[in-house]
Amino acid sequence: MKKQMMILTAAIIGVLFTGCGSDPVQINVNIPTATVVTTVSNTAVTTEAVSAAETAAVTAVTESTVSTADTAAVLTVSEQTAAAQTTAAPAVKCPYSADDLVGEWSMPGTFGTRNNTMTVRPDGSVILRYAAGGTRFGKLRIDKEEHPDGTAGYWYSVYDDDNTAWIGFPCSTLPVSRIASGQDGEMEFVRVSLEDVAAEKMNNLTFLMKSMSGGGGDLETDANHTMTVDNQTYTLVTDSRFVINSLGKIAFERLLEETVSGSEYTHWKAVLDDSFRISEPDGQTYVITSKAHGYYTFETGHGVTITDLTDTSFTATTNDSNQLDGKGIAHFVFDGTNWKIKSYEFR
Repeated sequence: MKKQMMILTAAIIGVLFTGCGSDPVQINVNIPTATVVTTVSNTAVTTEAVSAAETAAVTAVTESTVSTADTAAVLTVSEQTAAAQTTAAPAVKCPYSADDLVGEWSMPGTFGTRNNTMTVRPDGSVILRYAAGGTRFGKLRIDKEEHPDGTAGYWYSVYDDDNTAWIGFPCSTLPVSRIASGQDGEMEFVRVSLEDVAAEKMNNLTFLMKSMSGGGGDLETDANHTMTVDNQTYTLVTDSRFVINSLGKIAFERLLEETVSGSEYTHWKAVLDDSFRISEPDGQTYVITSKAHGYYTFETGHGVTITDLTDTSFTATTNDSNQLDGKGIAHFVFDGTNWKIKSYEFR
C-alpha cells in the first residue's frame, strides 16, 4: 500500500511541476481510505488543473489502491440479502382452496331419491339440503391442523355466521370428486354434474305431471280403497317411495318445491292440491284416478345439453325427443337454495 501511495504522489507532482514557481501551494486530495497531501511550489496552477489532478488521483486510488480483500468484503455485504433469499427454504403454500368444491354434490349412489344434497357456490357459500327436510347454510374455508408428528393437515371447513364450524371434510386428492365429513366419513358426498341435476329435475317434473294426469301415473295404488270428491275419484296411494315417514301428500309437495319455481310452482301447486286428497279418518293420501289426460315427457335417456350457463341460470335441452312432444327445453335458475325449473317448452 505504501509503495502504491508513493507512486501516486510522484505522479501528481510530475503533473503539477511542469512550470516551476517560488511559493509552494498545498493541495489536499480527499480519497477513500487515505488523504494525499502534495506540496506544489507553482502559484500559477489553475483551479481546473487542480480539479483534474484531484479527479485523476481519486480515480487512480479507486482503481489501484483498493485491495482485493476490500473489494470482496464490499461485494459480500451488498449481496448478503440476495444470497439469503436464494438459499432460504420457500414458504409452503397450501395447495387447496374453496374453489375445489364448487359445484353440485349428492350422497353416493342415491342421486334423484330422498337423499342429502349440497351445492357449493363460486363465492364459497355452501347450501346443504337434508333428505328429511330442512336446509343449512354456511361459508367454506380452508383450515390447517397441526398433527403430533409435526405434519400439517388441511380441511374444507364450513362455518356458520357466528364463525362456528359445523362440518368439515379432510383435504386429499385433487381434483376432488368425493368428500367425507370427519375422520370416519360420517357423511359422504360424490360430485354430480350440472347435466345430472338438470336431467333429474326434468324427470321429477315428468313424474309429477304424469301422477297428476288423472290416471295415477306410475304410482302404486290400492283400487279397493277409493274416495269421491266433487265427482272425481281418488284412489289410495300405497307407493312407499312417496310415503316417506308417512308424509303422504307432503312428500309430493316437497318434490314440487325442489323442482320448479316462480309461476310454474304456483300453477303446479294448484294442480297438486286438486290431484291429491287426504282422508279425514286416517290421514292417508289419495290420488285422482278419473278423467285422465295427456302430459309432457322430458326424454332424458341420453342426457341433456347445457347452454347459456351463468352463476345463477342455465338452459338444458334433452338430447332425445319423442314424436309427440319433440325435445324438452328447461330454463333453470338458482333461487338461493336450489336449482329449479323456472320455465320450459317442447319443440
